[in-house]
Amino acid sequence: MTLNNNEMKAQIIGFGARAPDEVLAVLSKAVKDGCIATIDPVRSQSIGLALSRAPYRTFLNNGSIGGGGSNLILYSLPTSVTEYLSFGGTEASAVRSAILSGNSVVAVYDPATSSFLGGSSETVLASLGGAPGGGNSDELHVRGDEAARGALASAALAALSKLDQEAAGQLDPASSTKRNDVVIVVGSGGREHAIAVALAKSPLVADVICCPGNGGTAVEGGKIRNAEGVNGK
Repeated sequence: MTLNNNEMKAQIIGFGARAPDEVLAVLSKAVKDGCIATIDPVRSQSIGLALSRAPYRTFLNNGSIGGGGSNLILYSLPTSVTEYLSFGGTEASAVRSAILSGNSVVAVYDPATSSFLGGSSETVLASLGGAPGGGNSDELHVRGDEAARGALASAALAALSKLDQEAAGQLDPASSTKRNDVVIVVGSGGREHAIAVALAKSPLVADVICCPGNGGTAVEGGKIRNAEGVNGK
């Protein structure tokens, strides 16, 4: 996953079907203030439609504005270790690189508390540079508040480090916090076989039991096995 730092844009990462009001308000205000022109949802499929509605009336592409400001990256914390291991590794690595490069304003949104880590919506907006006079000004942008920018970056790195620690605990077989879920897949077709194989790849899953399963799942091996005592077997 590559984050483009050559345009005045906002990338919204990992919100899925969520479209929090705090995030929508920040994006709408940033566009109206001339801080960003383009909004790029990444695994955030509801953001575009929610922004187009009242009271925001903001679109993903809003013309051109003057250069010299900072890109904005809004990243939603995964709601589970499973989500982090499925998507967060690639996304988190890209976000971490953006923080360390210093070319973007990075803010992490926590769905559990419905808030930005390291500040508020006002902190995010203060960290952005706005065009003098706002709107689609052709003048160069002014760099935002460095203290606000630093607070958001520090909180973002701390959150990513915590996610890494939680993920490490699931990958370590000797960890006292490791989950060992047993998943039952009901069915006997090829679809159920494929589901079982996908589930078995998760480090959170210890066993996948197919009920009744089929000949393929019977010999798949590893974490996958057919249930015993089903259909007389």
